Amino acid sequence: MEQKQPIGLLFDSIAYYTSNDVNTLCDEMNLEQAYFMLIKALEYSHNSSIFTLQESELVSKSLRIFNNHFTQETP
Repeated sequence: MEQKQPIGLLFDSIAYYTSNDVNTLCDEMNLEQAYFMLIKALEYSHNSSIFTLQESELVSKSLRIFNNHFTQETP
């Protein structure tokens, strides 16, 4: 059985197989998926050395604030 190969990776980690897959993801994204995408985008940016140390600290603190907010709301 032949496995389908992705045509690309979003943030170097999320495979997609057609350009329509990305459109569908955008159109149907929920809050949890959006949060996951932000984390992946930030990890990718950090690994690509896009942020300075100070910017990384601010992004990290912002992410912790969001994480605390969302985990406190979840029953």
